[in-house]
Amino acid sequence: MPLVELLDSPRSAGRPRDPEVERGILTATQDLLVETGYQGTTIAAVAARAHCGKSAIYRRWPTKEDLVVAAVHAVQVPATMPDTGELRGDLLAAALHFSGDDSRDGAVLASLLAEIGRNAALREVAYRTIGGPPVATLSAVIARWIERGEVAPDTPVDLIANIVPTAAFGSVTLRQRSLEPETVAALVDHVLLPALRAPRD
Repeated sequence: MPLVELLDSPRSAGRPRDPEVERGILTATQDLLVETGYQGTTIAAVAARAHCGKSAIYRRWPTKEDLVVAAVHAVQVPATMPDTGELRGDLLAAALHFSGDDSRDGAVLASLLAEIGRNAALREVAYRTIGGPPVATLSAVIARWIERGEVAPDTPVDLIANIVPTAAFGSVTLRQRSLEPETVAALVDHVLLPALRAPRD
């Protein structure tokens, strides 16, 4: 084929990415995080486990930090803005992001949390992708109910929104498990709601 035709052919734009390859890479990364921790989860090890080339990984995630955060993010419940029509329902729906019953998922997240204290690049990517959005959702839920007049306007929104995430961080770090759904419900009923409905001077 002449060079001009070769350059103009659809193949020169690159083949579509195979979602099975991407899933395989993320699964391999998760398995290695559980088995060997962050330090042992190298790009070479992931490529070998996923039976792909390192270039296939770098095309999708430019750094190891991006890859690891993507792998951890893949086992998380998506953070979505609920609208149940009641304060408790919205709080519970948002807070359940931090619950789970899969010990493997907790171990995957624990391997990330064990590393972020000494890796600033990983910490920044992890907070932007994993930690920040669900906390922002809880804050937005509280702000909505302030606007609706059910929560006092001087409520310390950021402080209360971080209660469940802080408990979840401790659970994953110490037990390698996410919070149980019933624990999240208890935090909402016995900590968040009383704090939000407490009278303000």
